[in-house]
Amino acid sequence: MMRTLPLVAILLLFVIAGGWRPWLQYRRHGSSGILLFRSGGLGNRLRDAGAVLVFTLLLGQAVVAAAWPENLSPLIAHDSLAGLLLYGAGSLLMFAGLMLLVTGQLHLGASWRIGIEAGARPGLVTHGLYRVSRNPIFLGLLVFVTGYALTLPTVLSFVLLIALYLGIRQQVAAEEAYLAATYGEAFRDYARRVGRFLPGVGKRR
Repeated sequence: MMRTLPLVAILLLFVIAGGWRPWLQYRRHGSSGILLFRSGGLGNRLRDAGAVLVFTLLLGQAVVAAAWPENLSPLIAHDSLAGLLLYGAGSLLMFAGLMLLVTGQLHLGASWRIGIEAGARPGLVTHGLYRVSRNPIFLGLLVFVTGYALTLPTVLSFVLLIALYLGIRQQVAAEEAYLAATYGEAFRDYARRVGRFLPGVGKRR
């Protein structure tokens, strides 16, 4: 069970983000909301490709951990006390991240997208989780991958966690530029009141 949990968790993430949520979006609003590689601009396409690469590598490593664990070199062994504590904390973080991700996606309603749809005005969401965080979905992803790295503590896991954080920072900057251009002062006022990821942290001045 210990060696398969990261694989089960990341497959669940793929089912939620790539299957259930687009299906729900299409059923309710007539569009899947998936805009990967369709947002336009080289920067957007590179970020999309980077995200696909990061999660493909996370999935691949989880498959190796489940099927051929002897081929991995964890920084801390699971059978040590520290390893067991990290594994327990990581397991909680992975599923907390998934819960945060799902809740953030549901609260976005018609405004949910994977990617940026230039010119679209589905509405500025400021209720639910978005009252305390401007980016709860991205926060959920970071929490999830942090948990993954703790349950599967390899050099690759932590490199991918850092890469994901840097990519999310860039994506958030691009999305907030779009939101500022689309919703103007309403978004700027919202961003002055609500933190970028955590409550009260990263407010715009």
